[in-house]
Amino acid sequence: MFQLHPKYKLALAIFTASFSFFLVFVLIDDLFLGDVNRIEFRKFLWIRLLAGFAFSILLGGLTFYFVNLIYRSLKSLAHLFRAWSAEQDPEEEFGITGGNDEIGELSRSFRLALFQRSEEEVSEQTESKLHQEKEYANKLQSLFFKIKLHKIRNLDITVFPRSSENGETDYANIIPTADGCMGILAGFPNSGYIEAGLKARIEGMVSLAQEMTGVRGEDLVYKLDRSIRSTPISGLNLTLFYLETRNGELGYLQYQETPILIYKNARISEQEVSKHRFYDFQSAGKEIRKLNLKPNEYFILVSDRVPEIWNNNIAISLQKIKTWSEGKDYKNSREVVLDLARCLESEVGRSEMSKAAILCVQRVRNS
Repeated sequence: MFQLHPKYKLALAIFTASFSFFLVFVLIDDLFLGDVNRIEFRKFLWIRLLAGFAFSILLGGLTFYFVNLIYRSLKSLAHLFRAWSAEQDPEEEFGITGGNDEIGELSRSFRLALFQRSEEEVSEQTESKLHQEKEYANKLQSLFFKIKLHKIRNLDITVFPRSSENGETDYANIIPTADGCMGILAGFPNSGYIEAGLKARIEGMVSLAQEMTGVRGEDLVYKLDRSIRSTPISGLNLTLFYLETRNGELGYLQYQETPILIYKNARISEQEVSKHRFYDFQSAGKEIRKLNLKPNEYFILVSDRVPEIWNNNIAISLQKIKTWSEGKDYKNSREVVLDLARCLESEVGRSEMSKAAILCVQRVRNS
């Protein structure tokens, strides 16, 4: 049997009731009128019936319109409540929009509340996740970042910082080799437990390399480069170098924006900037670039966190460092590093400065 929707049934019922009442009214009216008046009114019977029929249709149509409007609003509200737990937008998911009545307004208010609630929950979850990641990174950093420098003949070495509990701080270290020293500077523009984990892994590689005796610095650089390639993580800034104390040969692989700095004659000069800002995990045959470090000259590495905390302008950062150190007569590598650290702190504050790492090597005499 054909079933009508309740809203059609209600409209049809209103039309039937209205027209029935009109017919009853006409019949009662005819009964109480006199014979003369009854005859006169019967001339307009069809007009009266047509008017009653039209009025009943109008009343039924208005009933259908308002019931349909309320039904759509209630349907939207029902979808809204169903989407509340599923965190869906009912307008996008079901194509339902609220009407212009009170229920439609209520539906839109609920939709706005749902959106705000979802956004707040996502924001809170993101903040909580970032906070947890930062805590894990800081704990991991505090466990492995404890640098112990060894005395190396004819070299004066300094690393800043020697320890850190900040997961954003770059890792820097210098270890002795059979012919001098090998150094590393590694870090990421983003901080997290994955990045801190790779820095911890690199520190483990450096510790193992330190236990290897009789190995030249250049060979250690190649070995470390090959080991680091086995765990590709995007965004790694890395500089590896070795220095031979006998002849001052300094070779390096550089994948960072801040160039190598050489301090001599009371001035800082910069080497050619690397073409690659991030470490290339794909390339196996890397060419080591070389220069000669003379006695009483300082080889300086500054991490890429310096241009980042100085609004990502490497030229301004280098110019400030040059101006700060120009004309100063440093006695050892420690003075160089501490003075550059004070330069950073004066510009960005101690908390931001703690993200940067500085490494300095001086040839004490020609061996």
